[in-house]
Amino acid sequence: MTENPVRKTRSYRPGIWLVIVGGLFAIGFAIYALIAEPEGTAGPLWIVVGWGAMVFGYGVYRVIRGPSPLDDPRAGTDANGR
Repeated sequence: MTENPVRKTRSYRPGIWLVIVGGLFAIGFAIYALIAEPEGTAGPLWIVVGWGAMVFGYGVYRVIRGPSPLDDPRAGTDANGR
């Protein structure tokens, strides 16, 4: 099989922005939800906290796993180049 030389020269973790953005959303909205309604739950704000936590978790998975063989460096996927 021929290797794509662009993939070998690039050393990056594809999920780092997912970790940053998901963590900021989860922490930010959790703090806001607790400040907005400290006695009870703030309803829909906890949904955003959950989505932020899921994005954070997927980002951590992508950081640990590394680049996928289906990731095309020019965006999209390259399923035919496997």
